[in-house]
Amino acid sequence: CIRDRVGTTLPVLAAWFAGYAVVALGGAVLFGPTWFARADPFEVYSTLVAHLSPWSRDHRGRLEVVGPLHHLSRVEPGPGLLAVVSVLLGSTAFDSYRESASWLRFTQANPDGVVLLETLLLLAVCTLLGGLFWLATSTETVVRGISRRTAPSYLAHAVVPIVVGYMTAHYLTLLVETGQSTLIQASDPLGRGWNLFGTADRHVDLWLSLHPELLATVKVLAIVLGHVVGVVAAHDR
Repeated sequence: CIRDRVGTTLPVLAAWFAGYAVVALGGAVLFGPTWFARADPFEVYSTLVAHLSPWSRDHRGRLEVVGPLHHLSRVEPGPGLLAVVSVLLGSTAFDSYRESASWLRFTQANPDGVVLLETLLLLAVCTLLGGLFWLATSTETVVRGISRRTAPSYLAHAVVPIVVGYMTAHYLTLLVETGQSTLIQASDPLGRGWNLFGTADRHVDLWLSLHPELLATVKVLAIVLGHVVGVVAAHDR
C-alpha cells in the first residue's frame, strides 16, 4: 500500500527484492521445493489459477484440450486454500475501491497515515471476505457428509473463477497497455539509447481504452462468466 511516489523508487524496490530473495532462498534451503509450492505467493497464485487452463496431456503425453473445470475439480482441499482465495479476491476488491472517487477525496483531504490506513483496510477486506465465505459454507446443509470444519476449504476452489473474472475486469487495460510499455522499455532498460529487441521506437497503443463500450462489455462478461463457472464448480463438488 505504499504510495506511487514512494513505492516505485529504486531504493524501495531494491530493498523489497532483496528481502524477498533472502526469504525465498532461506525457505528453499530449509524446506526444498515444498517451500515454493506452499509458501511462495507467486508460485501458489499461478498454480491455483492455472487449474483453469484448457490444456492437458493424455496418457501418451500428447497435448489435448479439456473443459475449464477438468483441472479445477482436482484442487485438493487444504488448510490454507481459503486464506489464499480470500487474499486474491479481497486484494482485487480493495484495489478497485482504492481508485474510487470517494476514497481519493478522503486520502487527499487526510494525507497523513494513509499507508497505514490502507494496509489495515486491505487486511480487513480480505478477512471479511474469508469470514463470510467460511460462515456461508460451514453450515451442515451446504455439503452433507463433510464436517463443518473442512467444508470451507472443500469449496474454496469455486472462488478461483470469480477471482480471475474480477482480475480480468480490473487489470485488463493495465495488462494490455502497461504490458506494451514494458516490452518497449525492455529494449533500453538503462536508458542508454539501446534497442536490444527492436521495440524501443514503438509506442503504446491505447486502442482498448479508446473503446469504452467494448471494454465495459468485456469486463461485465468476465465477472458474470466467472460467477457462473464458480457456481458450477461448487455444485459439482
